[in-house]
Amino acid sequence: FDPAELPFLEVRAHLAAIGQPVPEVYAMDPGAGLILIEDGGGRSLEDLWNASGWEAAQPYYLKAVDLLVALQESKRGPSGPALRRAFDPAFFARELHHTRRWAFEALLGMEAPEAAFAPPFEALCEAVCRQPFRLAHRDYHSRNLMAGPGGRLMVLDFQDARRGPAAYDLASLVFDSYAELPGEARELLIARFRGGASAAREMGSAGAFRAALAAAGLQRNLKAIGTFAFQRAGRGKTFYLPFIPPAVRSVRGHLALLPEQAALGSLLGPFLDALERVGAPRA
Repeated sequence: FDPAELPFLEVRAHLAAIGQPVPEVYAMDPGAGLILIEDGGGRSLEDLWNASGWEAAQPYYLKAVDLLVALQESKRGPSGPALRRAFDPAFFARELHHTRRWAFEALLGMEAPEAAFAPPFEALCEAVCRQPFRLAHRDYHSRNLMAGPGGRLMVLDFQDARRGPAAYDLASLVFDSYAELPGEARELLIARFRGGASAAREMGSAGAFRAALAAAGLQRNLKAIGTFAFQRAGRGKTFYLPFIPPAVRSVRGHLALLPEQAALGSLLGPFLDALERVGAPRA
C-alpha cells in the first residue's frame, strides 16, 4: 500500500490531531502490507454493557457522546481526499436497496419489488441529507469503542469516516443493535449531544432534532438489518441473526416519530413482522 493513499492512516492522523483517542501507529511495512498499531484492549463497550449493565457503562457512553461532539465541533479542515468524501441520498438509497434484496427477498423469501420501494427510500434518504453535515465516523457503535481502565475510550474502525448528517453517528450509538439501551439511557445521551453540538441547535427545537435523529436512525437501522441478513443469506453465517430483532424494534420506534414516513412504514410492515421472528432470543 501507499501510506499517502491509505484512508486508515489519513483519517487516523486527522483524528489524533484533534484529540480523538485513536490507536497509535508504531511501525509499518508498506511493501508487506503491514501496520503495527496500539492494542486497544480486550473489552469493548458492548462487552461492558453485556457484563455489567448501564450503571457501569454510563460514564463511557457519556464520554463517547462528548467525543462525538468534539469531532463535529473541531475547526480543523480535512487534510486529504478520504475526509472530503460525503454521504449523499444515492449512497444511502443503495444501502437500503441492499436491505431490500438481502433481508426482504433473500433471507425472508418475500417479494419486494424495487419499483415499490424506490420512491419511499429516496424520500427518506433525501430527508436525512437535509440535516447539517459534519464529519461522521460512520460506524460509531459499541463494538468500535474500547472501554479501557479509568474511563478511557479508544475509537476503532474509523477508516470510512466522511462528511454526513449530523445526527448519524449519534443514531448509530444510541440505537445500536449490539447494545440495546433502555429508553432513559438513550434520552440522557441525546440530551447530552444536543447540549453540546452546534448542528443539533441549527435544527431548531428539541422536537425537530428528535425527528432528524429518528430519520437518521431509520436509515441506519434498516441498513444494519441488510448487513446482518447478508451475513446469513449471502455467507451462511448465523451469528448476526439475533441482532435483527433489536434493529426492527428501533425501526418501529423511529417510524412512530415520523408521520411523514407513513407510506414507508406501511410498506415495511409485513417485512418487519417477519424479521422479528428471524433471530432467536440471545442466551
